[in-house]
Amino acid sequence: MTVLLIHAGVCDSRQWARQLALLPEAIAPDLPGFGDAPEPEGEFSVVDDLAALLDGPAAVVGNSLGGRVALQLALARPDLVERLLLVSPGLPGHDWSPEVRACWEAEEAAVERGDLDAATEVCVEFWALPHVRDAVRPMQRRALELQVGAPEPQERPGPPLEPAAVRCPTLIAVGEDDARDFHEIGARLAREIPGARLVTIPGAGHLPNLETPEAFDRLLLEFLQD
Repeated sequence: MTVLLIHAGVCDSRQWARQLALLPEAIAPDLPGFGDAPEPEGEFSVVDDLAALLDGPAAVVGNSLGGRVALQLALARPDLVERLLLVSPGLPGHDWSPEVRACWEAEEAAVERGDLDAATEVCVEFWALPHVRDAVRPMQRRALELQVGAPEPQERPGPPLEPAAVRCPTLIAVGEDDARDFHEIGARLAREIPGARLVTIPGAGHLPNLETPEAFDRLLLEFLQD
């Protein structure tokens, strides 16, 4: 089975290097505005772009921003999503905590000053545990280089993001030390997605596949073999 790995907003496809080596059938594209994928010009659909990579049903794994995109894909193209692993997924409309809002405001202020190094550090220090920050830093810096000053992308709207409409087996995983927002989102999705399970990954923060790779790999393999 193909495994589609969708990266977090503080990373790019390099986030999944270990899992790509573990799973020969896995693919990990860069989302628009990350890694080797420039910001799109004009209207685009990230769901359509991802669907074009698949020639049949796949297991879809998404972290953070990638979790939100994975959920969108499952709702728009249920024929292509056989199972769904959402790792600390984002969710539109969530009432974000003061801590998360403060991080975004500090990043924006640094960008407005033209200090991409400072903006990178704000993000890396908030979203990554200390032992993986050196790995995350170049990915976040690359995203800022691509996005800052580029025209605002215009993403075509998809179907309403209604978790209750998901019909595939779904596992939701949240790092034990992640921001409380993602524990709240995980609990909400576990309630609303029929049959979904929620697990906590001990010792992990927002990027479990980097922070606790052995535990994440076990979870991923069990999910694929279940």
